[in-house]
Amino acid sequence: MRRGIHSKLMAALFAGTLLPSPGEAQVRIVEDGTAHAVVVTADESTPTARYAAEELVRHIEKATGVSLPIVPESQAPEDVHSRVYVGDTETGRTFGLDPESLPRETFVLRSVGNDLFIGGRESDGDPFVEHNPDVGPLFGVYEILEKVLGVRWLWPGELGTYVPRVDVVRISAIDQTTAPALRFRHFSWGAVRSVALGGAPLDPGDEKLGFSHDVAVEYGKAVQVLLRRHRFGGMDAKPPSGHAFSGWWQRHGREHPEWFQLRRDGVRGDPDTSYAHVAMCVSNEELQDFVVSRWDGESWLRLGPVDRPGRCTCDACQAWDAPQPEEPPWFAERVYATDHRAQEEFAGVTSDRYARFWKTIHEKARERNPHAKVSVSFIYENEFPAPLFDIHLGKDLYGEFVQWQDPHLRYFPMPPEAYDWVKAQWLGWRKTGIRMGYRPNYLHDGYVLPHFDTRQSGEFFKFAWENGMEGGSFDSLTGQWGVHGLRLYMHMRLLSDPTLELDEIRGEYLSAFGPAAGTMDRYFQYWEDYSFDNQLRFIGLFWEFGWRYRSYARKAHLAFPHEAFGPAERLLEQAAAEAGAPGVPSEFAERVRFVRVGFDHARLALRLTSLFEIQDEVPDTVPEANRAEAESALRDLVAFRKENQRMFFSDLLWVTSFWERPKLNVDDLAAALD
Repeated sequence: MRRGIHSKLMAALFAGTLLPSPGEAQVRIVEDGTAHAVVVTADESTPTARYAAEELVRHIEKATGVSLPIVPESQAPEDVHSRVYVGDTETGRTFGLDPESLPRETFVLRSVGNDLFIGGRESDGDPFVEHNPDVGPLFGVYEILEKVLGVRWLWPGELGTYVPRVDVVRISAIDQTTAPALRFRHFSWGAVRSVALGGAPLDPGDEKLGFSHDVAVEYGKAVQVLLRRHRFGGMDAKPPSGHAFSGWWQRHGREHPEWFQLRRDGVRGDPDTSYAHVAMCVSNEELQDFVVSRWDGESWLRLGPVDRPGRCTCDACQAWDAPQPEEPPWFAERVYATDHRAQEEFAGVTSDRYARFWKTIHEKARERNPHAKVSVSFIYENEFPAPLFDIHLGKDLYGEFVQWQDPHLRYFPMPPEAYDWVKAQWLGWRKTGIRMGYRPNYLHDGYVLPHFDTRQSGEFFKFAWENGMEGGSFDSLTGQWGVHGLRLYMHMRLLSDPTLELDEIRGEYLSAFGPAAGTMDRYFQYWEDYSFDNQLRFIGLFWEFGWRYRSYARKAHLAFPHEAFGPAERLLEQAAAEAGAPGVPSEFAERVRFVRVGFDHARLALRLTSLFEIQDEVPDTVPEANRAEAESALRDLVAFRKENQRMFFSDLLWVTSFWERPKLNVDDLAAALD
């Protein structure tokens, strides 16, 4: 069970009701089309409490057709069966609800007689900010909506909100205090966030090819609402991470070249004095002392390696390394720098070296502050495999696990042997006693195509949670809801509650398709099987480009040939017929159409990418013989995007700014649209 959750609340859920035991008082909210409750907030309520009350009323009205009044506490009526108090109220305090005494992000659900109190710490801060932990009443409302009404938030926007229709909403006697199971829960969501929430302008090229500016703003705000409904947050509790030594070569390389890596060619640092990602000579004691001397003595001391593979090859650093395996696993040859395609300077695995460096710095820092804490940042690149030497790092060190470097290990689904090996590396790092978060990159993958996984990635998430994961920060939310919606929903649910079973989550998502749920299950399974069956082909197809997720559009049509779409299309047609049958609420057919829009968008994108010619060092171009057809394909693709953009089936800004424009010469081709 989720930490702190009441078993009665979970077990009693049935048909929109938490059924009372005989003789128990109950909170009666709606029965037979009539409101039996009012929602009460403090006379001077906070933005969090007001928004929480509005969310409760909004969803109850969608479920029952009945709108509950929201009243200030001084006007709470006596002649009503139940009052639902949201936020910090004087009445709540008389019954022992003291929000300030609760931990961060914790909520209380407590019934007193026929009334219900939903409380927790709250502040005058923005309830949407992920660094704001004082949102207890809002999280409590979302618990009620999920457990009592069965609300499911599938994707951004109104259509993505599934609220089953019920006639009765009652809650039995309850006293529950719940904190998030994970300390932090986060998706990075990039450019559209800056546009929607920060007022950044939309690049004219991106606006021409994808979102209109006003729709980008609407979409970004809808994403913000969606993530908060899934209780994303906790970022105030997340230890800092990042590539702490990036840029040091520019700042210190001229004066102290001996602090930096010795390359295989005998050169310290890098001939390019402006290069940011030069690794350090971590065995250099003068460097170690300098790192500690510039620390403020109180905050986390950050030691994240630079954002690139390759480490120092000096004798002193290499003496700290464990022996490299003579025959590394076939799926990790790039990790160990034995594959012929790996760059010479990859340097192999340096986990033991860096673990010793981190421990050394921590010991030096403790001389200044016995409570010193060290963030080793990202456990990836040369430090991804667990140390072989027995070393204890302890709870004052924190790192984020990022499977990376070898293409067999970066993305789900991956070969079963690689999957088992990745789990072993998590356990190996866990054995050092380090605190661990999870920060993978695999959500970048797939472009606008139905290339996704839920089984392996979901199982690994649960494995990590069961073995010490304290939070997840995922890079990145690409927002391809029409094709990757099931995967994204699964990750949002697991971040909210990692105790959920994968089949349970899948059932929640599919329930929003009504009578077409079974067929949609087969539809998603078809594409997941396709991704699993073709995993090695995908790796080989994109190997030469290194960062597959940024180059996906270049070979997308080879990854998903035309004939792969036929069986899936027939399933969508069957689902549309089932959801569109007489007497079936229209929302189910609309959600099937939502997925169909993602499907059609994928095929239109493939028609365009198939007409490009791959270039080695520059963005791909369209041969003159394909020019007319490519202009037609782009015109059709953009028209489709503009027609359907308000469905939010795709983060079109991500598509254009991250995948298409950097790697395809779309801007040149787009001149035909003027």
